[in-house]
Amino acid sequence: MQSRKTDPILQVHNLNVWYGKDQILKNLTFDVLPKQVTAFIGPSNSGKTTLVRCFNRLNDLALNFKLTGQILYKGDKLYTPKLKASKISRQIGMIFQKPIPFHKSIYENVAYSARLRGVKQSTQLDTTVEESLRKAQLWKEVYKDLQASPDILSNGQQQRLCIARALAGAPEILIFDEPCEQLDAAETPKLEAIVQSLKNRYTLIFVTNKRRQAARVSDVAGFLYDGELVEFRQTEQIFTNPKDKRTENYVTGRLG
Repeated sequence: MQSRKTDPILQVHNLNVWYGKDQILKNLTFDVLPKQVTAFIGPSNSGKTTLVRCFNRLNDLALNFKLTGQILYKGDKLYTPKLKASKISRQIGMIFQKPIPFHKSIYENVAYSARLRGVKQSTQLDTTVEESLRKAQLWKEVYKDLQASPDILSNGQQQRLCIARALAGAPEILIFDEPCEQLDAAETPKLEAIVQSLKNRYTLIFVTNKRRQAARVSDVAGFLYDGELVEFRQTEQIFTNPKDKRTENYVTGRLG
């Protein structure tokens, strides 16, 4: 576990978010420390996805999106006209519920992100592709088929390919938004193992509706309910000694 003296990589102060007239997030304040897994749990429609999309500015694309409060990324304002959302999306990568490989070869899916950050030399690209696929625990399964379409891969393999693609962009933060939602029982432990193997090098944010999964993979957890951050503490404390009755009801399965 990181020392509490570690400077936060993300700082959220009085965050409120609306889509049109509907307020989705209400007065959220917390810090995310580097090189650990921070999970966000809560029932469906509690605001988890909206929150993490604020971190890589995907909400910029949403109709009638409005944000008040402040998000700091390494001490600098995340929402400023000088900071392009496209740059943020590389530094703060995201893995979605459904894997979305590009219509390119397996190799080019991963190389694409490396090229975006300026990697051009072929041998360097080869190295980056292999390293990224190894980190995503996919290299041994695809190294003979790098020029093939991702269509030959299973759903779980495609999700790991998307992880490799994100890693090739050299992010500092990687967000997993319910990444196991469409994976079978055999693939889910593989993805959880990847998360554990990556946390010493990256800051990981993990959204899940699965209570036990959050308990397995995360160091810190935040419980969201109706747009409010009810509790934000070390995961063990959230699950064994919650301070709020709503948290207790959720982690024991009586709520949501």
